[in-house]
Amino acid sequence: MLARRDHRTIANQLDYCRRRGLLHTVLPGIYTAPEPDWPARIRAASIFRPGCVIGGAAAARSLWWPECPITTVKVAVQHQVKGSYPGFTFEERRVPLDLVVDRAGVRFAGAALSILDLIPALGGAVIDEGLRRRAVTLSQLWQALRLTPERAGNRTRRDLLRDSRDEPWSEAERAAHRLLRSAGLTGWRTNVPITINGVTFVVDIAFPGQRVVVEIDSWQYHSSRTAFHKDRWRYARLSAAGWAVLPIPAGDVTADPAGVVEVVRAALARHR
Repeated sequence: MLARRDHRTIANQLDYCRRRGLLHTVLPGIYTAPEPDWPARIRAASIFRPGCVIGGAAAARSLWWPECPITTVKVAVQHQVKGSYPGFTFEERRVPLDLVVDRAGVRFAGAALSILDLIPALGGAVIDEGLRRRAVTLSQLWQALRLTPERAGNRTRRDLLRDSRDEPWSEAERAAHRLLRSAGLTGWRTNVPITINGVTFVVDIAFPGQRVVVEIDSWQYHSSRTAFHKDRWRYARLSAAGWAVLPIPAGDVTADPAGVVEVVRAALARHR
């Protein structure tokens, strides 16, 4: 990574390397190796505009979600950048220092702010991802929203945070929580740790009073033989310890909501 302003004495050599394809101009005056990866692009943006804050998918990918899909490096700057550059989006906005994280000299939007950045593109799924990975808490997300009150799209962010009050870890769990609330079912908790013979299992939804567990089985997280094997043993141990386990296919939460509610009600009635 080279900044032309820092190497004026070899400007001619830099131009020669650019013409030969040995260097790539990723941003004006910032050179990288050909076909720079995302970390190189992120570093380039921080050199191009010192003091900027990397947000959105680039921040999530760098700090807490290595698999986060990314198409552009979103950069918050104090003064608008003229022109457009492929792979970069520059936005003039102030980022509260409480929401900034420094990593090796690069300033990133922290987990909470990066999630708020991604909500317009990914919806509630990015909240679920952050909660499932324990990268953030709901209170931290609310605090980040309070510290950035004037952003476009905050109404949607606020609605999704309210919808996340039971801390879903997936879209299917979010739909299940919504279904239980609309059915008037109470007494349930989410992501509940249950310890049996020294081994702790975290279940999706539990009614502790009736010792009923509802597991939302998604193909995304249960498609491997290992996951299937672990789940069967987990359900067996929970059942042996006196818990009624209801494995609900994720798709049926929306495809057959009445059926799901009926099964849960019947289990609660039997174990009351």
